[in-house]
Amino acid sequence: MTADELAEIDQAASPALSMLSRWANKKMQCAHCRRCTLRCEVLKEPGLDVGTVQEAYDRVMSLPADERPAAVAELMQSNYDMYHALRRCCFCGYCTADCAVHMLAPDRMRDWRELFMQSGLYQPEKLTMVDNEWHIFSAYRAIFGVGYPEIVALRDAAAYEPGTFDTVFFPGCSLVSYAPDLTRRVGEWLTAAGFKWCMSDDCCGSPLMSAGFFDRAAAHREKIFEQIKAAGITRMVTVCPGCGEEFAELMADDIDIIPLPELILERGREMERAAGVALRADGMPKDVDAAVRAAGLSPSNVPSVTVFDSCHDRHDGRHGRAIRGVLRRYMPQVEIREMDERRKQTLCCGAGGAVAGYDPDITKRRVMRVVDEAHSTGANTLVTMCPTCTYTIAQENLSAAPERVIDSHNYLELFFGQTIDWAVVFDQLGSMWTGEYGPWLNATFFS
Repeated sequence: MTADELAEIDQAASPALSMLSRWANKKMQCAHCRRCTLRCEVLKEPGLDVGTVQEAYDRVMSLPADERPAAVAELMQSNYDMYHALRRCCFCGYCTADCAVHMLAPDRMRDWRELFMQSGLYQPEKLTMVDNEWHIFSAYRAIFGVGYPEIVALRDAAAYEPGTFDTVFFPGCSLVSYAPDLTRRVGEWLTAAGFKWCMSDDCCGSPLMSAGFFDRAAAHREKIFEQIKAAGITRMVTVCPGCGEEFAELMADDIDIIPLPELILERGREMERAAGVALRADGMPKDVDAAVRAAGLSPSNVPSVTVFDSCHDRHDGRHGRAIRGVLRRYMPQVEIREMDERRKQTLCCGAGGAVAGYDPDITKRRVMRVVDEAHSTGANTLVTMCPTCTYTIAQENLSAAPERVIDSHNYLELFFGQTIDWAVVFDQLGSMWTGEYGPWLNATFFS
């Protein structure tokens, strides 16, 4: 609880309530046990813990707003190790996954980015300013003709008759830009499953949050929320746990935010019942092929998998449970071999927090730690749930030594038998800067 909140309780003139609030506050304060320090190299190298970082933040925030930029600049100049650690934080939450007082590192570490922005200590790239007309994703789609004219866009949905749409499909910036065939295949499933849907090709605003533009990120999400309300939509379907997490605080009271794998599992069972698929005593289908056809899936044929849980799925685990549920129900021939670090203890791919632009080595180390642990399970295929993780691992695969390369796919690629050709994607991402549109791109993003 903040000092202001404690003061409000004191004003209530209830000794019992005041005592209880202070006891609870003490239980939620960092005990400096340094467990987080030992779990994360970013904290371990300078000898920091999350509580120390939070205390420094609280001291800055206790100052008048106009004094904070100078105070931050002075603090980071005198304590460069702290600045270096904060800039290398991926906001994955691994360090505090087992925190005894339930401190959440992503919340506490990300707050510093806003102070860095205000203090001139962080210069974001225009490429990731996803609330602008042009950013890396919209530019890529424009240059390579990635579009969805056959699908009603969320921004246009309000122009249709009330009741036309009940669902917005939110693929996320990576999937909608780099995997149009897979995105369309999911759309076909939504139609077959009976949803009245439209689609948003927007980003959830996470890159803005990583850059410290909290107000811009909030305004960006509010714009999407207004479009949803204007169209009378009551359900958002997300591919990525990160997108759902970013929207939850704003929309969860009004909009049902459902992970796509959870929807596939739930609606798949309904489609099985409608098709008369017989079930065993344990509720699993007797005829798996009939169940797959009824559910509208086209699973890939892989012998064994290991699931890489997203750090955004660390606490509620909805995507992870559902993905494993779909695998067991519709791909029972596939052996699931679990990594030691999974679910709440999952590792980080190193892509969060725009860290790769500051320290690419830590991103490489983190993604290879995931790949090495996946290899250690003996599984043939590494399954990712976050498309950014999919992207990051695919990029590393293109340059890794042959013995460290691993077959890796997003869960949707397995469920719908539609692979993403990452070699083509990365070739296009590189060639667009020197081709016909190179001068325009450089003028737009670097002038």
